[in-house]
Amino acid sequence: MTFYATAQGARPAEAWLRDQPVKAQARFAWIFDLLEEHGTNVKQPYVSHMVGKIWEVRVEHEKVQHRLLYFSAPKRKLVMLHGFVKKTQKTPPKEIEVAAQRMRDYMARLEKPRK
Repeated sequence: MTFYATAQGARPAEAWLRDQPVKAQARFAWIFDLLEEHGTNVKQPYVSHMVGKIWEVRVEHEKVQHRLLYFSAPKRKLVMLHGFVKKTQKTPPKEIEVAAQRMRDYMARLEKPRK
């Protein structure tokens, strides 16, 4: 498992996670361990399919819905893309689009030949 990094090296999902309550971070860490051990076999209530290749890690802490969107990259690497607090029943499309854009960027840079 890894966190998406911009071309400049920023890791926005990792930074978001560090800003969450410690108990929520611990719950995410526990689910990350499940994902490391069982890969894409982990299902609800811990993870849920969103759209296309994008999935979400689901954590509730003190009635706040924390979400971390990710995808499975080549070589079975899970890449954490975007974190947010879910405030509505349906995930806002803008949150999914941020993750989708980061996924496209990750894949484009992965496929670009190194100099």
